[in-house]
Order: sequence, then C-alpha cells, then structure tokens
Amino acid sequence: MQRSYFLKNMLNDEWEKIKKIVESVLNHKTTERNDFLDGLNLSVEMRAEIDSLIAFDDESADFLNQSAVNYSRDFFDDEDINNSLIGQKIGVYSIHRELGFGGMGAVYLAERNDGKFEQKVALKFLKRELNTAALRRRFKQEREILASLEHPNIARLIDAGTTDDKIPYFAMEYVEGLPIDEYCRKNKLNLNQRLDLFRIVCNAVAFAHRNLIVHRDLKPSNVLVSQNGTPKLLDFGISKILSEEFDQTNSATVTKLGVMTPSYASPEQLQSKSVTTATDIYSLGVILYELLSGHRPFEAKESDLKQIYQAVLENEPPLPSAMIETFSKTLKQFTEAKTEVKQEENKNLNTKFNKINRETGQNRLQYTISADANLNSQSLRGDLDNIVLKAIRKEPERRYSSAENFSEDIKKYLRGLPVSARPNTFSYRAEKFVKRNRASVFAGLLIFIAVLGGIVATLWQSQIAQAERLKAEKRFNEVRKLANSNLFDVYPEIENLEGSIKAREKILTNALEYLDSLSKEAAGDLELQSELATAYEKVGDVQGALNNSSLGNIKAGLESYGKATSLRESVFLANDKNSDFKEKLANNYYVTGRTLWNNTQTKEAENAFEKSLKLRRELILDLPDSIDAKNRLAVLLIDYGAIPAFNFEAKKALELFNQAIEIIETLRQKEPENIDLKKSLARGLRILSKAKSAVGDYDGGLNSLNQALQLSKELADQFPTDFKIQRSVWLTESMTCELFIDQGDGIKSAESCLKTINFPEKALSKEPENGVVAYDLAISHFNTSRGFRLAEKPADAIIEATKAIDVMSKLSKKNPDDSEYKRNLAIYETEKSRALIKINQPEKAISGLENAIATLIPIIETDKETTTYQYDLCIAYQYSAAAYSKTGNKKNAIINIDKALTIANNLKTSNLLRTSDGDLISQLEKEKAEYSK
Repeated sequence: MQRSYFLKNMLNDEWEKIKKIVESVLNHKTTERNDFLDGLNLSVEMRAEIDSLIAFDDESADFLNQSAVNYSRDFFDDEDINNSLIGQKIGVYSIHRELGFGGMGAVYLAERNDGKFEQKVALKFLKRELNTAALRRRFKQEREILASLEHPNIARLIDAGTTDDKIPYFAMEYVEGLPIDEYCRKNKLNLNQRLDLFRIVCNAVAFAHRNLIVHRDLKPSNVLVSQNGTPKLLDFGISKILSEEFDQTNSATVTKLGVMTPSYASPEQLQSKSVTTATDIYSLGVILYELLSGHRPFEAKESDLKQIYQAVLENEPPLPSAMIETFSKTLKQFTEAKTEVKQEENKNLNTKFNKINRETGQNRLQYTISADANLNSQSLRGDLDNIVLKAIRKEPERRYSSAENFSEDIKKYLRGLPVSARPNTFSYRAEKFVKRNRASVFAGLLIFIAVLGGIVATLWQSQIAQAERLKAEKRFNEVRKLANSNLFDVYPEIENLEGSIKAREKILTNALEYLDSLSKEAAGDLELQSELATAYEKVGDVQGALNNSSLGNIKAGLESYGKATSLRESVFLANDKNSDFKEKLANNYYVTGRTLWNNTQTKEAENAFEKSLKLRRELILDLPDSIDAKNRLAVLLIDYGAIPAFNFEAKKALELFNQAIEIIETLRQKEPENIDLKKSLARGLRILSKAKSAVGDYDGGLNSLNQALQLSKELADQFPTDFKIQRSVWLTESMTCELFIDQGDGIKSAESCLKTINFPEKALSKEPENGVVAYDLAISHFNTSRGFRLAEKPADAIIEATKAIDVMSKLSKKNPDDSEYKRNLAIYETEKSRALIKINQPEKAISGLENAIATLIPIIETDKETTTYQYDLCIAYQYSAAAYSKTGNKKNAIINIDKALTIANNLKTSNLLRTSDGDLISQLEKEKAEYSK
C-alpha cells in the first residue's frame, strides 16, 4: 500500500532520481548494495520504492531458471504476442511477418528499406515484459555471441539496436530453407549424402565450441538447409559462454537457463547439472539418430513429460537400425489391420489400432506417413549404430570428446576405415575389410588379388553410364577397404616372417597395376594419397631393400620409392604443419637414401639423407618429448655416417656416429628396456667400429662390435622369428671378421668369417628368390676367402672366392643394371686372383684381374665421389702387375703398377687414403722398383 501511495504522489523529478539511483545500485555487487544505499540518506518512502524495484529486477532474472516445459509460448498472452509489429518500421527495417517465437522473444521477417540496398533479415526482439536489466544483459550477450561467430554455416549477425521504447533487437541473416530432417526427406538424400550434410553441421558446432560457446538447444528446426544444400546453424539465444573471464555472478542465469527441447536435451540438462560441450554432442547424436532412422530415440514417450524425462535419464535407447525395423513392422500391422476391417465401422478400426498401440508401445499417428525409402536398417547395423549410440550415451565423459571427433568417426565410416566407436581389434578390421576372418592369411591375399582384377574392370565400365558410375564407386570403396586391410593389417603380420617373400611378392606385385590406376583418383584426397604412398613403399621394400628380406631388385625398388616420394611431397605441401605427414616424408627420404647408397648412387643418397635430416630436426622441435622422434634422428645419423665411413672419411663419420650414440644413450637412461633403442644402439656400435678401425683403433672397434653383438643376441633370443633381428646378429659377426681382416690377423679372421656362412646359407635354401640373403651369403664367402688368404691357405681362399662369385653372378644376371653387384664381382675376382698368384697360376690371375678392371672403370666414371671404388681399382692394378711379373712380362707389370700408384697418390692428396693403408704408396713404389730390375 505504501508503494502505491508513493507512486501516485511522486513528482517527475523524484522518479528520474530513483531511476538513476537504481541504475547505479545495479552496477554494484549484491553484497555492496545496502552499504551504498545507506550512504545516500534517502527518505523511507524513496528507499522502499528503490528496494522494490531492485527486487523486481532480481525476480526477472530468476525467471530464466524455469524448465523447458514451463518456459514456452503458452506462458504469454496471445494478445501480447501479436502486439502487431507487422507493418511497422524499426530502424531501417520494415517488418513483414512473424517467423517464430522463442523463450526470450519473437522473430520477424523484415526488409531493409533505407534505399541503399535490398536485404531480407530476421529481426529478433526481447519480449517487452522481460525488458529488465538482467535480461537486457542476457540479450546483449546473445548479440555478442553471434557477432563473434563468423562461419559460413552459422547464421551471422548483421545489425543491432533498440526500438523507440528501448526494446533491444538485432538483425540476423535470414535463412530461407528447410529444417535438416525435412530437407533430407524432401530431397530424398541417400545415406552418404545425409552423413556428409551432418558432418558440415558438426564442423559449425565445433567452430562454436572452439570459440567457447555451447549452443544448448540443437535440434532440426535450428539447422536450416538452403535450396542449394548449405546448412545454417541458428539461434544461439540460450548459449553458454565457457570463458573463465566472464563474470560468474552475471552468468549464473545463463548457466542455469532451462530453455531447451526435451526430445533433444541431454540427461545433464534435464537434471539441471553443469552444461559442457558434451551437451551439444548428445543433441547432435539425437539429430543424427533422426536423420538415419526417421525417428527420435524416445519419441513414443514425448506425449507425456514425465515419461520422456524418465526415458532420457534411465532408459537405454534402441539401435537406430532396430527403430527402423520396429517402425516397418508396426506399419505393416496397421496396414493389415486396415485391410481386415475396411468393411467395418470406423470405431472397429480404431479399436484394432489401439490394440496394436498397446502391444508395440508406439503412437499410431507416427505410422500414418509413408516410410522413408532412403533409409534401411541393414545399412545402419554395426558402425553407424555404434557411432550414434556413443554420441547419446548418458554419461558425458563416454560420448565423443568433441564435435571434430564425432565428424571424424563418420568420415572413417564413409572411407571404410575402422571407427573409434567399435573396438579396434584385428577381428573387427578383418570383418570390415577382408570379410573372411576364418580363412588363412594367404587365402585372404588371393581373394584380394581376385577382387582387384574385378574392380579395375568395373572402374573402366563405370564411365559408360551414370548408373554404372554409382556401382563402380561402391565397388571402389569395397576394394579400398580390402586394400587397407591387406596392406596395413595382414601384410605387417608376415612382413618379417622368414619364408614369406613369395607371398609378399605376389600380393604387392599384382597390386602395382591397380595402385597406378588408383593414384589417378587420389588428387586432392590427402588420406588416399598417403595410403597409396605407404603401399608403394611396401612394394619397394619387397623389391629391393637390402636391409630386409627382398628380391634384390634395387632399381625396381627405387622406382616404387620414387612414386611414394611424389605422393608424400604432394601431401606434405598441402599441409606442412601436419607432424604425421612430415614424419612419413622424412622416413621416405631416409629409406630412399639407404637404397641409393646401396646402389652406389652416393651423391643422390647424400641429398636424400639431407632432406630427411632437415625434417627430422624439425620434428624434434615439434615433438620435444617424443622418444621415437629422437631415436629416428639417431638412426638417420648412423646410416648417413656410413657413407663417409666406407669412403675413408673417418673424422666426419665419427662425428655423426658419436652424435647418434649420445642421443640413444640419453634416451636409454629414461627407458633402458626399450626394444627400438636397443636395436638403434646395436646398429650404431656396429658402424662405429668401422670408423674406429679406419683410423687404426682396432681395439676400440672390436669393443664396439662386442657390445653390439651382445645386444643383438639378446634381441634375437627375444624375437626368434624376426628376420631383421636375426640378420643383425649375422651382420655384427661379419663386421667382426672384417675387423680381423683389416688387422691382418689370418687365423682369427678365417675362424670368425667361416662362422658367418651358416645363417645366409640356411635362409637362402628356404627362400631361393631372396636377394638380401643371397647378397649376405656372397659377402660371407668373400670375407672367408680373405681370411684364408691371410692365414696362408690360398687353396681354401680360391674355393671360397669362387663360391662368392657364383652367388653374386646369379644376382647380377637377375639385375644386369645394378652396378653394386658388378663392383662386388670385380673385387671377388681380385681376391681370387691374389690366391691364384700365391699358388703360381699367374695366367688365370691375369684373366680374372682384367675382368675386374674392365668392370670397375665404368662404375668409377659414373660415380667419382665414392673413393672405395677407386681403391678397389688400385688394388686390381697392383695385383695385375704382380701377375704379369710372374709371367716375365715386366713391361705390362710396370704399366699396371704405375696406374696403381697414380690412384693411390690421388687418394693421398685428397686425404682419403685409409690410415690402415698408410704404407700403400711405399709398398707400390717398392714393387715397381723390383719390376724395373
């Protein structure tokens, strides 16, 4: 009563004073307001009026905390709703008609009329009765949210202002389109088209989340799709700002706001719990459920508020595929019932329908429409069922962690890849790609080859007609699934198995033609290009990798690596910030460099290693805590250092090796049992011994080899069927025998070299096509021949050298353009000739040495950088002179010894002569003096 009396007798200036005081009070924190007012010495009546107005403002803020069902259009008087803004002019806009009505206000279609340009907009007004300070702040906040969301799939904010009577409004982009579910039905979108459209919506939501905004009311009516198929996300009016910078007192009403649609609301929303981005994931899941099945998970309960709340909070949703089946079954029942009673009274028909309703728990009205012919339960079973159910799990932490992850899982499904919503087990991948998980590996490979032939034919025929094109696309995806399974699931299982080379050759060689045709389809598809590159690299490994079980065809291997390089570079160029793309390109350069080095292409190998080294150092900066990244850098330094080590540049080699081993030892302090680090350390110690022996440190070299052998044997015991690891033991023992040869210790070298023959000999008997073990066997025979020569057993040396020549000749015939095989044949001939000279058969020695010299000269002309070849030629000339001297032909002896001296002096001038051969020149001069007598 007192307030009414005061208002009735209040003067205008008193009212203006009260308004100013109230505005000032509202800018203070709640706890500070009483102190502020006490200090103003107000009259009792004026203080009461101010307290009353502040209380009314607080009550209006609490109004926002109502639940969804209480906060609807029905709350407002129809007369107030239709307060006839239609036809009025607000700012530069003329209002045409009402578009919709939300919790905080109405939305109207308006058109700009200032004469500058024509533009339709959606004008959103705050309800007059809600025009309080708290809700104006909320309305302003919505405006700020929209202004920050510049995205092609989010309706943008165009303008903002207030009416003459201070009602806030803002103008939004007018989206003329259909709700996403209606659009899909009307345009008869197929499954993949619906998924692609939904992924665009996910990207828009993800953008909002990255800007710390949760929509909180995602539903089909808030996702309109224009006529050209572009979806637009609407209505951020109930969004929650996640920024910690936003004042918590002011945001209290925002975070508790109950405006939402129960059918799409998450359990935590219905329980008034904390809302996060997981809330939007749930709503997106319900939308996808509806797009794929034509129904919502609990739509049968939607007519009863209590039931829908209980269902969302407690009941497990049916599978989307099961929902379609239930719908189809019930629709069939209704159709049959209608037929049965078509002659009866309408009440009998209703009685029949009601009986079906009670039995099925469904609403008859759902089945009065035709079923969507573009939806079927079979296509949803498995991955899509699991993807949808993961998104709408009741526990927020069990849903997708982000809208990007949700979208990515759908992308994986579309590409035929394993999805995260299913366990990533081998059996699942086999079911998805191979579809014959009970068959043996080789049977699966044969099926893959057969399907490859079929798909190539289908792809060709698909150009004939549009219908065939669709069929070909389906077959293309099916084969891609099989290719991924066999190349990336099955193949790694047999890659390192002894005796598997023929199976690996068959699957990969037959795949080459298919891969070449598939690569034409890969333009712009980074993921497919990366898959193809991996496949080509695996083909290259089988064809010519000398560090693994392969066919020994280095040229073919390099061609496959080259195809992979082009694809890797294209993918990396498109996204050079992607660490995975960078890692794979670095590895491609590394493998190519190793193969080039094995093929005597030294300069090209160094170039590839340098490219890999640049990327490896960048990766360590990108991933400073990654042990794998640092280990791979160490391995690269080791293999790069092999080039100067074998070219007698010991100082440069030692620098690279020491860097590598320091990295590995540091990493091993953190993970001493790490298998990869053990492999890398053994590798580094082996090659380090080569550099040490080159400078005459044989004890240091032997110590490094003993450490490497211990590590290699430990790994071999741990992995008895792994060919690479078993071969590493052989490689360490071979380098030990070579060290004794460099020392000139005949007994130890013959004994240690002889033991290295057993491993490659057995491996070659199991796999005669294996070029790697054939090469290893030739090396073992050659080293044993050298050992016997030093042990003064020339007859045994000739036997072993002959065996080495026989094995290497077979390899060279298979690969006639391989200069490394030819170079080896030349040094084997030289070794055999040295033994022939010992047993006084100079004529045979001369014949072998002439062949060796004729082989080495063109190799050196092609590769003048590799000094090892020059040293080999020098030795061949030296012993050719010795053989001629034995026959009494001193003229030819002097010619050949002069050629040897020229090469040795050039090496010395370039500081490339090995420390162990420091007396080579004096030895050659001494021999020349003898031939000149």
